[in-house]
Amino acid sequence: MKNKEIDQLLNDHVIVIYDGVCGFCDTSIQFILKQKPTDKLRFVSFQSDLGKEIRTQLNINDDLDSIIFVEGDHYYKKSKAIFKIFGHVQSNWRHMKYLRFIPSPISDFVYSIIAKYRYRIQQNSCSILSIEERKLFI
Repeated sequence: MKNKEIDQLLNDHVIVIYDGVCGFCDTSIQFILKQKPTDKLRFVSFQSDLGKEIRTQLNINDDLDSIIFVEGDHYYKKSKAIFKIFGHVQSNWRHMKYLRFIPSPISDFVYSIIAKYRYRIQQNSCSILSIEERKLFI
């Protein structure tokens, strides 16, 4: 994609960049999909070409220990990214966005513990996405 196309994508959507080879991350994305995400939310794998282009354009380092939430030309990592994502679901889980008021050192500490062990959490099967869910992946 060209920079203009990425700019347009970032203007039209909020993007979740996630580790596409992590079973725990995949399970987390599947959970988000079940929470009725808004039309504005899109997902892209950290390892994909588009994921790399977005990270390059926004000068996001190659830090695989965090999910990344991109909103316009701003991005959020770790627990702040999670809280932003919850702001874009339509289930009762949307109230989790208010946890953003927990000081980052505390919420990021908890996030880091989970991230440290995430590869040990294995998913034994692949999910089949509905047509509606497929539209959320770019």
